[in-house]
Amino acid sequence: MSHLPVIVGFGGISPAGRSSSHQAYRRMVFDALLDVQPEAVHEAYTDLAILMGLVTFVDAGYQVSRPTSIETLTQAEVYKRYSALINESTLIRKIEKSYLDVDAAPWHQATDMTGENNESITFELKTSTLPKPLPENWSVTEIDKRTNHVKVFGSTPILLPSTRDLIVKSAGQLPTGMNFSKRYPTRHHPRGLQMTVYAASDAIQSLGIEWESVLERVAPDKISVYASSAMSQLDDDGNGGLMGSRLKGKKVSSKHLALGLTEMPADFINAYLLGGLGSTGGNTGACASFLYNLKMGVEDIQQGRSRVAIIGGSEAPITSEVIDGYATMGALATAENLKALDSGVDQPNYKRACRPFSDNCGFTLSESSQVVILFDDALAMELSANIHGAIDQVFVNADGHKKSISSPGLGNWI
Repeated sequence: MSHLPVIVGFGGISPAGRSSSHQAYRRMVFDALLDVQPEAVHEAYTDLAILMGLVTFVDAGYQVSRPTSIETLTQAEVYKRYSALINESTLIRKIEKSYLDVDAAPWHQATDMTGENNESITFELKTSTLPKPLPENWSVTEIDKRTNHVKVFGSTPILLPSTRDLIVKSAGQLPTGMNFSKRYPTRHHPRGLQMTVYAASDAIQSLGIEWESVLERVAPDKISVYASSAMSQLDDDGNGGLMGSRLKGKKVSSKHLALGLTEMPADFINAYLLGGLGSTGGNTGACASFLYNLKMGVEDIQQGRSRVAIIGGSEAPITSEVIDGYATMGALATAENLKALDSGVDQPNYKRACRPFSDNCGFTLSESSQVVILFDDALAMELSANIHGAIDQVFVNADGHKKSISSPGLGNWI
């Protein structure tokens, strides 16, 4: 008999905040919700204030996070005091300097250095920093065991530390002040994997059932995990460091390659949270990695290979390299195009950069990690789990021959 996969838990972290209990959704629709369910809005903003480190939860209420005084607030008071700040510090906005200084992004300017009046150039270098092999137009004389006198005849290529103004300045960023290192030992984990740990923890807690109760009824090899990152981990702690360290004169660490793998979100859920022994992996696609992973989890439950399937995706693409890639394709909303879209303005409205169903000038990058938990229908009934929905089928089809890889194809109709 085929089993029906049902959604019994979900969690995550995004520019709108925490996903479980619909908190992130409430942040996105707060304008419409405020008049009809003000308490729900107050709760969502208080949750964001905690994530951002503005307040901490205490028995009597919510304490302001500053050491100079002790002040306890209600949720309504938290909303009144911090809503304006939270509105500016969530969702899509100008990329913050803590991520990337888009007005002065670091890079290396390639140039040639030539002596004045085409004369030779002389300088000193440490022995440990001499290039190998030496350029043909270099003459090196040892001063001592550590230092050398270098004379260059003609010109020599050099890379100079420099900055540049990025044409794309907006993105969906996690709430300002969100610090994963205060929640678990991050140990130089790439940002996408830190987000995965949070999202999976959030989803598991959203069950309302102790995980030990699940393990009492489900064997460890009957819990499958499918999660991935289509872009992989591209910051300096992942593939970004692997690819760029040597070019920056730094060393590659033993973690760069391993932590940069696209299926590493699934590995982290298994190793850090579940100690899982079931089927695992990560499928990726340009825009639908989560659905590819969901398809595998649904099929596991339907065919009885698993009784629990944890499905996730995590992307942390706010790096200058990723921005360069998409911007060069003409895919991203640039600052200048945003100004042209809102004709007559001197400064672009970065909060309105993403308008996919209206006049637009490209899409907007965003970081997010989301996880859902599926049970088979019998297990959900046995544990009296909350059921948010059921998934019968997931359709993933190729598009056949087409001129543009990003345009719709026949697979959409199938």
